[in-house]
Amino acid sequence: MGELINSHRLARLLGPWDCSDGTLSNSLASGLRLLIVNGQLPAGSRLPSERSLAATMGLARTTVGAAFDELRYDGSLSSRTGIGTFVSSAGRTASARGDARLQSFLEPGIVGRVDLRSAADQALPMVAEELGRLSAEDFEPLLDNHGYFPEGLAELREAIAGYYRADGLETSAEQVMVTAGAQQAVHIITRSLIEVGDVVLVEEPTYRGGIESLRAAGARLVSVRSGDKGLDVEQFAEVLERQRPKMALILSTVHNPTGSCLENDKRAEAAMLAEQYGVTIIDDASTTDTLCRDERPLPIAGFCKDTITVGSASKLFWGGLRVGWIRAQTGVLTSLVAAKSAEDLGTSIPSQIVTERLLKRLQEARGQRRALLEDRLTDALACLDCLLPNWHVHPTQGGASLWVRLPGGRSSLAFAEQARRAGVDLLAGPTFSVLNECDDHIRIAISAPPEMLETGLLRLSRVWHDWAG
Repeated sequence: MGELINSHRLARLLGPWDCSDGTLSNSLASGLRLLIVNGQLPAGSRLPSERSLAATMGLARTTVGAAFDELRYDGSLSSRTGIGTFVSSAGRTASARGDARLQSFLEPGIVGRVDLRSAADQALPMVAEELGRLSAEDFEPLLDNHGYFPEGLAELREAIAGYYRADGLETSAEQVMVTAGAQQAVHIITRSLIEVGDVVLVEEPTYRGGIESLRAAGARLVSVRSGDKGLDVEQFAEVLERQRPKMALILSTVHNPTGSCLENDKRAEAAMLAEQYGVTIIDDASTTDTLCRDERPLPIAGFCKDTITVGSASKLFWGGLRVGWIRAQTGVLTSLVAAKSAEDLGTSIPSQIVTERLLKRLQEARGQRRALLEDRLTDALACLDCLLPNWHVHPTQGGASLWVRLPGGRSSLAFAEQARRAGVDLLAGPTFSVLNECDDHIRIAISAPPEMLETGLLRLSRVWHDWAG
């Protein structure tokens, strides 16, 4: 059972909560939701009774009850008869700090709301073309056996090896394992290679999926700054010397959320340091194909052969394919294949066949995706420059989102709550922080249709000017 938060402590945590429009119960619910979002009320925490909190705060019990009911409805709280009310570990909005990034996929579209959380983009037209070309003949060679291929189809593994060779990284099919997306790849790596208590280095900020996978494996996370040019290699060296981590999770190309790209000279330095300290780098390069420039850097594994590289077809072609992969030394890959076999026996055969064909059209796909992203980026930046000129948009090398610093050190958690009330969903900075920091930043996805994106940004502008003054 989680920690009991008594009514006096909860009142102190809430601070000046009654500072917004709406009823007292709505304001109280918003204040409690913010504490959940920023981790001050962690999952499993037991809240005081409605009667006790009402007495401490000088409120009617019905006011507290209505606030709790609102949070129960949206999944932030759950109650057990005769035991108490707890902060939920799962629910529609309970984990706004963590898996709010996933709510775009879990909730149906709500009329009138604009969702700027998900950077998952629509499929390229060629996906439908290749799906339409599938026939029974494509499956006949595979139908005489069980159909389980934990390491992936040989043809796709060879195509992925060719993908890396084209980027200057010599790779064989034996160094490749196919997964059900990049998230599963990271999950398999962390579950197989990390033991409880192992120190793992992560960038600050970084994507929430990586943080959660590492924590689920029992890792002790330490952070290194990551900015407009990617990983701070100087601090990387300092942390390696001081903490001696087992592994380091790095997003080298089109970092999430910053959009940065670590250049070759810094990759070489980071790789040299990793070899010097015996640290395995996990290079999550699943967003590489959203790079909006001609020059492609050499994968970190080209500088350090023991690097484990994660890739994906989702960002380039379509997330619905659910195809990702791991590139690693064959000795490491053997244990990863065993772990995947125990988990799901293999990735969808039709998706693998289609992805192998799509990889034959790699350059065409990159050109189409880049054109889409550049058009959206141009429109979004022009809109923000017009509506919110004081916001600082960090330079991006690609991808379908923007990393934005709010002026005046204003809280992104508080602003995200104001935006939610106005019908716009976005991700506050602490979502991407292992230290629960970055509260002066938000991430804005630009993958929504142009008219919806413009509507969302216009609403954000109105909320900001009303709220921030």
